[in-house]
Amino acid sequence: MRIRYKHKLFVRSYKVGYVKSETGAVTESLETGSFFYASLHPIDQRRWRDYATLRPIERHMIIPEGFPDVIQGDKLQMKGDRRMFRVTEARKYPSHMEIEVEVQP
Repeated sequence: MRIRYKHKLFVRSYKVGYVKSETGAVTESLETGSFFYASLHPIDQRRWRDYATLRPIERHMIIPEGFPDVIQGDKLQMKGDRRMFRVTEARKYPSHMEIEVEVQP
């Protein structure tokens, strides 16, 4: 398979940790993880709907170069896009890795 750099995006991953304060409040704490290049592919929007609003959830499949340290629950940010994407599933195969993400509300 020939690698094409024309359609590669620069992706930054953030590890999510949870911090509990003295009052008992729990907040998310983002720690910068790895940087990698990846190609972005849309997933069929008709099958994934938010049950509360019945609107389709924006979901994407990301195929990174190599095998970055990304697990379910981490957040990703792509160059040129201010939105954060939550990793819903990360699958590793012998030749590549697939990461499913959805846009954070």
